[in-house]
Amino acid sequence: MKKFTFIYKVPWVDTDALGIVHFSNYFRLCERTEQELFNSLNLEGEEIFLPRVHAKCDYRYPLKFNQNAKVMMHILEIGRRHITLDYEIWNDDENKLSAHCTIVVVPVDKDMKSADLNENIIKKLSEYVDDQKK
Repeated sequence: MKKFTFIYKVPWVDTDALGIVHFSNYFRLCERTEQELFNSLNLEGEEIFLPRVHAKCDYRYPLKFNQNAKVMMHILEIGRRHITLDYEIWNDDENKLSAHCTIVVVPVDKDMKSADLNENIIKKLSEYVDDQKK
């Protein structure tokens, strides 16, 4: 299993008054990483809509303004009607795990009706699926 890695320099706008990344911005960082993965796989042109149906995040160590966040993402599970995404967000400057997040998405069509993931998407994402779930 490969992990997709994305490096992100924390901007001031993502932090609170103490210069620490606000808890809600960890989910934005997860979505940025997901977007970068989809772009790298040339999936940005696919007619795919993936609303979130479940999200959780365990916070371990702060990320601060101007530090580098290293996000390591893989897929815990992929099926015709869901994808479970797993993220480790590291404070790369201090080499400490900052947060561990999991997000479940489901495919829908443009009318927000349940849809199946197409074979092209499943095939391209499969290299990032946890080996134990294949």
